[in-house]
Amino acid sequence: MHRLSGEDAGFLSMEQPEQAMNTIAIGTLRAPDGGAAALTIEDVRTHIADRLDQLPSFRWRIVPVPFGLHHPVCVRDPRFELDFHLREATLAPGQTTDDLFALLAEKHLDRRHPLWQLTLVHGLPGGEQALILKYHHCLADGVAAFTTFSRVFSDAPTDPIPGEPIPWAPEPIPGRVALVVLALLDHLRSLLRIPGLAARTKRGLDAVKARRAQATVAVPEFSGAAPNGALNDAFTAPREYARAELPLAEVKRVKDDAGVTLNDVVLATVAGALRGYLHERDELPDLPLLASVPVSYEAADAPVRQAGNRFWSFTTSLATDVVDPAERLATISSVAAEAKAQLTMLGPELLPAWLDFVPPFVSEPGAKALIKRLQDSDGLVDANVLISNIRGPAEPFTLLGCDVVDLYIDGPPSNGVGLNVMLWSYGDRLLLGILAFADALQDPAALTRHIEQAFADLQATVPAPA
Repeated sequence: MHRLSGEDAGFLSMEQPEQAMNTIAIGTLRAPDGGAAALTIEDVRTHIADRLDQLPSFRWRIVPVPFGLHHPVCVRDPRFELDFHLREATLAPGQTTDDLFALLAEKHLDRRHPLWQLTLVHGLPGGEQALILKYHHCLADGVAAFTTFSRVFSDAPTDPIPGEPIPWAPEPIPGRVALVVLALLDHLRSLLRIPGLAARTKRGLDAVKARRAQATVAVPEFSGAAPNGALNDAFTAPREYARAELPLAEVKRVKDDAGVTLNDVVLATVAGALRGYLHERDELPDLPLLASVPVSYEAADAPVRQAGNRFWSFTTSLATDVVDPAERLATISSVAAEAKAQLTMLGPELLPAWLDFVPPFVSEPGAKALIKRLQDSDGLVDANVLISNIRGPAEPFTLLGCDVVDLYIDGPPSNGVGLNVMLWSYGDRLLLGILAFADALQDPAALTRHIEQAFADLQATVPAPA
């Protein structure tokens, strides 16, 4: 048994009836000879059963502490039933995998069981199949997600998860009295950390203040600096889903020739797409759109993990008020670099450390109040889009005799931000998934078209050297 961190538990507090906090991925399966894929749910069950010791969070039952006194604890569920988490679906006439993806994304996971679900989908064109994995964001960030995906969507050999006991053994569910006593003792022990954390916070804030005073590039405020528009209509349950792909080699070429980072090219592509999409609908605001961009604070040589959230985000401009794509890319690059530098100076692990002290009886009402404030606001909001980028496999996965020809991933849009754009490299492509509140993205196909056009514009305005 162990306790969720404050950052992990925060995703539980953020969950509302209209805001399911699910990370979700869809892999498309094709037989190597191009014929029909023919996996059965029994095949999937055998594969997952063989991998469960390498997917420890798939057996965790999240047990809340009475009265919200402390963050929930994770217990290896003594009543774990693998079959409860495995589903099967067949696409209805006229239904697409994107439709099913959006429908599954908006549905909440049952907190009486470990928070994940895997669906085998039949009825795709050409005899293909799909696997859709859904799990609660409280279980993992992008770094841990890669570990999970490489075990669920691939049958290649992998190393055990460090520190996880093998064989697995269930644990008893603690009683209410024990949960309260352990919570109070944990709070008492944690009081010793507050003076040091407060000193670190003051040093970080002072350093950022001094840097901001001298910076030649203005960085948006963390909250209340984004235009409130169509992308922030994010307060009802239905979801929409869009996806696109970019050639990885050409993205790297634009990066190198423009002298920016790969993430800058991604931000500029999304910026151009949103600019085109909103302009086409006569909804482009005068102020530039702002993006919230996650940054991992995990050491590069940290051991492999399959669970936990270890990131914080900076807010940066998408320069959608700039017409020229190359100039927009340069503006995005300079603002994002300064925003990330300021976050690094503050310490991306600092605010997550403070969240360890915020119990659910405080964070849950706070999350509801935040959404209510944003819903009632007719002024500036915090951000317009979430954009995250994680590194994927150099070679596409294979699973049970099938090629995983596509693997798109996405996280939950939340807190008044209507779109979550999540991408990763998969073989020789960058795959972009866009999960959105349906009210905020009324034409997913149009956004996909604008993503392709925005990158083509970047290619044209950042030509390769002669």
